[in-house]
Amino acid sequence: MSGSAAQPPEALKIIYKSYQKASTDALAGDPDVLDFSKDQQHIGHPKVKLARKLDDAVLEKAFALFSGSNGGDDHVEPKEPIIYEHDCVSGLQFLPALLPRQTQRYLLSRLLHRDLANPKHKTNTHLHHVVPYDKLSTNLEGDATGHGKSQDLSFFEIDPSSPVNLLPLDRDIHKPLSITQFLNRKLRWMTLGGQYDWTKKAYPTEAPPEFPKDVAALIRSIFPHIRPEAAIVNIYSPGDTLSIHRDVSESSDVGLVSISIGCDAIFIAGLEDPSSKEIKHAVIRLRSGDAVYMTGPSRFAWHGVPQILANTCPSWLSAWPAGIRVPEAASQEDSRFEAWRGWMANKRINLNVRQMTD
Repeated sequence: MSGSAAQPPEALKIIYKSYQKASTDALAGDPDVLDFSKDQQHIGHPKVKLARKLDDAVLEKAFALFSGSNGGDDHVEPKEPIIYEHDCVSGLQFLPALLPRQTQRYLLSRLLHRDLANPKHKTNTHLHHVVPYDKLSTNLEGDATGHGKSQDLSFFEIDPSSPVNLLPLDRDIHKPLSITQFLNRKLRWMTLGGQYDWTKKAYPTEAPPEFPKDVAALIRSIFPHIRPEAAIVNIYSPGDTLSIHRDVSESSDVGLVSISIGCDAIFIAGLEDPSSKEIKHAVIRLRSGDAVYMTGPSRFAWHGVPQILANTCPSWLSAWPAGIRVPEAASQEDSRFEAWRGWMANKRINLNVRQMTD
């Protein structure tokens, strides 16, 4: 489906604005906010139903393959591998606590070390600045899975006090950005695979860069119906929002996959009831490791993120990019990124994957 997305329904905009202003206490006590982390809250919930169960063995194999691990206490933390669906928005499915801690760490590192350092994956900063890929150190190439003896290139290897700048394409309009400004606030999104043109609201006609194979394999192992061809990686801080919109630029109605890492977010989605014309909506508190699958009618639902909740990043992840174990020596921490310790403490990373064509 492609074409204009028109304007979001006024009723949904009002709901969105109310959650944009809601306090932490108000969100915690709001019965309309579905929070799967609350014990049994979703069991017997009038608007939540069990869609299907996942195969533990398939998940464990997928997580182990992605992280290059043979398992262990930090590898798979069994939760109920269940997909829930919200009755108000047909096809809107939730996979709470899907990704175990180690898989989240590895996915975060692949995206923001390796993939951010690849000039084929464009970011919002490319629109106005020259991203200094030439300042990254030269390391050995990794193997096909993205792990092994190699160390990936990373902008987090550059010291925060470094004089390295992102120079503006037009000095009369924009100022240079320091590496700290770039990574802390100015970096808002990165595209993988199909490089969506946000100015033209369309995908370029030329062949896209290859979608990261290991990330694609992880997604397909959990969502076998989707062929990962394009993704946007959103980098949020408290105070940031995602306006209500519909994803209609793809020539495919195959479902969208969204994975959350880091701070909690309030997620809203809504559809017009074909009979009553009433806007049916769902409000979910998404936490680190949760996934959303927008399939069926919900594939083209209006959705947005009115609020990122500060200081909600899990303690075991908040030190990232510091505090990550070296794959070849599990008892040692990778010290290369110590100067950036705590970068994730107030960040939310969202990986949104879609299929571009049928």
